[in-house]
Amino acid sequence: MFPSGRGNDKLDAGDIYLISVFGTNEMLTAVGEDICLREYFEGRDDQMWICEVTSDHQIGMRNRHTGCLLGQGEHGKLECYVQGLGSWAWLIFTRLSLGGYSLKVYRNGSNKLGPIQRINNGSPQFKIGEVGIQFGLHKLKNPVFRRFEWVIPGRLARSSAPYYNGEDADESINETSIEFLNNYGIKNIISLNSVELSPRQRGWLRAARISYSHIKAMEYTAVTQEQFDQIWNAYDKSGATIVYCGYGDGRTGMAISAIQLFQGRALDDNDYRGNGVQCPSQLAALNELSVRING
Repeated sequence: MFPSGRGNDKLDAGDIYLISVFGTNEMLTAVGEDICLREYFEGRDDQMWICEVTSDHQIGMRNRHTGCLLGQGEHGKLECYVQGLGSWAWLIFTRLSLGGYSLKVYRNGSNKLGPIQRINNGSPQFKIGEVGIQFGLHKLKNPVFRRFEWVIPGRLARSSAPYYNGEDADESINETSIEFLNNYGIKNIISLNSVELSPRQRGWLRAARISYSHIKAMEYTAVTQEQFDQIWNAYDKSGATIVYCGYGDGRTGMAISAIQLFQGRALDDNDYRGNGVQCPSQLAALNELSVRING
């Protein structure tokens, strides 16, 4: 049995992938901390990799089964054992003209890259070597949290609403979306969606020990100064937090910018736009918040 697609799929944050040896049904599979090749089998979590992207555009691949990141281990082997997206787990995927991708990893946390190759021709394991091999990327459809990325690794993330498909009302929490949050260690949600989750869905989050704060905001509008305070209070003393609205841009960027201002960062309109803030009223509200914080 072969995975779907040819292995040329584009990388997008929050989506789930299979990583094959290009043109074969051999998949990178997490076996404890080791990375081995195993024949593709549909539905195996240990063969699924969630793409993470930091605010600095560094890419990591987190195994859905172990919750750990692909990267360099001891003695230059490719392993899966770290939780935080540090330099040892940053990956460089380069599209190849003949199909598939080359895959490189930073060596020992340095700026020097090494391609991934087999330990020897017959081995099912890999090392960071000198001559890379072709890998295929096969995207699994229907991601839960589109456009997921860490703003502060392990502490603050942003994304679209779960199951967003063009409307705020698409938002949904179920067993799969809770599993996604647990895989990332996220225990706090700040939603700027115009629609609040149903009592039943909020109950599922409470049962999973995930807190939920709804700060209602309409698309292309600013929140009030009181709502900025609510965002900060919902974030300040909580654990790893995800912020979303609908698409995950303007309102989410406004909340991210507010958190950064409360943390003491000096931001201007260019920084706000870099966070995804879209309209003049949102910019004006953030500048008012900055003046209020800084006196």
